[in-house]
Amino acid sequence: MSVEKIATSSTSGEKRSAYAEAADPDCYRVADARLFTCAEHGEACVLCVTAGKNGRGGRTAAVGATLFWLTCRNLNAIIARFEGYRCVQAVPAVMGLHPCLRDWHVQSHSAYETRAKGFLSPAQWRFFEAHFLSQEQPSLHKYGNAAVGHATDMKCLHALVAQTLAGAANPIGSIVVNYVLLQHQLVSEAAEVGNSEQQAAEERRLSMRATLDSTLLFSDFAKAFVKAASERPCGEWHDLCNVYFEVPLPEGNMWCKKAVQYMWRADSQLASLCPDLCARALTVLHALEGHSRRRHKKHRVN
Repeated sequence: MSVEKIATSSTSGEKRSAYAEAADPDCYRVADARLFTCAEHGEACVLCVTAGKNGRGGRTAAVGATLFWLTCRNLNAIIARFEGYRCVQAVPAVMGLHPCLRDWHVQSHSAYETRAKGFLSPAQWRFFEAHFLSQEQPSLHKYGNAAVGHATDMKCLHALVAQTLAGAANPIGSIVVNYVLLQHQLVSEAAEVGNSEQQAAEERRLSMRATLDSTLLFSDFAKAFVKAASERPCGEWHDLCNVYFEVPLPEGNMWCKKAVQYMWRADSQLASLCPDLCARALTVLHALEGHSRRRHKKHRVN
């Protein structure tokens, strides 16, 4: 077979993808807008329409259902740590005990769609709506920034945090962000305790990890949030702001107390935190890992 025929047959045999054809290869993994910033990396959460992967090895640009991406290395690292300790699996368990959390999460998909429509051009929105929000083909429907196949599915905490930082309210993303702040609070309190007690650095780090690297602490934090939000007059979690609630701590913890008081921060307060969210995540990572992390920008959005 001639080279010309081989090329022709290869081209005709390739599967055509609407997702790839709608994408501009020059914009692959290029941020379209900066949505949330941090002092160290500049951009911490971005809009990226052409971030999907299509074809073998994911080498082809494609329009995907996930539009918001975390680009802050420290946030990505600490959330990966949470996922490593099965915090993703903990969320459905909490939803089973508190159905209102599941309902809030399902409602947040509409917030994502509204936010997405505000960023996309009319042509982009038509494509997005036809391919990811199809009512005619429910099996193709994608829910939220995590692009899950069912409204109550839980897959990626990174995507839900990105959704929160992008301004599309999501209770799970807000829980994870506030959980970072809780961990920073506990690390700071542990440093104060360490100033008055003689304890080897490695021993202190292991004691801290015994509490912070715990699925139970995350679950208890989520439950405490749901309880506090449910007790609001209107029962809406969005209205929770500067409200204190107690989070149980495991027995024998290094803080020598049964619970910690935490003040919930609303999404609208996150951009003005000082130190910012990125810096607080880095402080926690340093305390848990026992060494400084390399400082560089995460150059890819996926």
